[in-house]
Amino acid sequence: MKLGLCVVGCGSFAKTFASSIQPLLPQTNLYFASRDLAKAQAYSQMFHGAGAFGSYAEAAGDAGVGAMYICTPHYLHPEHTALAAAAGKHILIEKPIAVTLEEGRRVIAIAEEAAVTLMVAENYRFMPAVRLCKELVDQGALGRIRIIQLHQETPYRPAAWRKDRHLNGGGVFVDAGIHKVHFLRYLAGEPEHIYAVVPARTEEGLLGEDGLVFVAKWADGQVGLIHHSWTASNRPLPHWVALSGSEGRIYFEIGEPQLLLEQGDHSRTIEIAGPFDGLLPMVQEFINSIREGRPPEVPGSEGLGDLEVVLKAYESIEKGISLPLAGT
Repeated sequence: MKLGLCVVGCGSFAKTFASSIQPLLPQTNLYFASRDLAKAQAYSQMFHGAGAFGSYAEAAGDAGVGAMYICTPHYLHPEHTALAAAAGKHILIEKPIAVTLEEGRRVIAIAEEAAVTLMVAENYRFMPAVRLCKELVDQGALGRIRIIQLHQETPYRPAAWRKDRHLNGGGVFVDAGIHKVHFLRYLAGEPEHIYAVVPARTEEGLLGEDGLVFVAKWADGQVGLIHHSWTASNRPLPHWVALSGSEGRIYFEIGEPQLLLEQGDHSRTIEIAGPFDGLLPMVQEFINSIREGRPPEVPGSEGLGDLEVVLKAYESIEKGISLPLAGT
């Protein structure tokens, strides 16, 4: 039977999500819920939906909806998780899982008590370039990893709740940099020490940071470096990832169809098949986990782990020192 999946919150990213998962429509009935019924109906018509709702409660109460994709502001995640879980709906929740660790644990507990599947919508993990990178690292293609670097400068002007660090949970790092935190944890596990600093601001009227440089160190000497900024420039730079090891190097750009592997004097470009944003395989994993009655690949605990690292980075900024991850 088809799974009825309702997109909760019809913002701009809901369009990206719905467009990317169109190949799943043979096995999924797609619904849309918004506080503005006309908007939900427009999205449903645009993306071949099965129906629309003018409230989230109405969507949760509909028998045709079996799962809900929580794509609402970060501070509302516990409330909307509780709404879905109380109705017995499985939950795919956007990152960050919540704005505090206490609320993140509450989200997980709510789903566990209702015996529904909870998966964090971490599409980075399902990007084909990221999967290939993980495979090559696990195979020892680079030898011992020394440094992992991720860099992104994106033209973006946050508005409404995203400008309020209390509602957003912070600024650019919790909003989008958390993807890169997950990448580091996916490849190398939990770091031992964390340090972060905020560069000079370009965006006025923003209560959270518009840029952040993050450094993590692992017990075996590996170093992870993230620079993620919203930029005043209207021209985005390549969003790149580079790994250096004792026996080689990997370089790729997010969204591009190739990965460069260098080993000594030899280098080769590996072609990668799409879809490059990872959304389609992410949702397929969510559906499969429900049908197979097993935990999803990215359970709530993974989202909580990502949030813990982000919040430790914010603590490092406030104190101006490097901090151990343990003891948050």
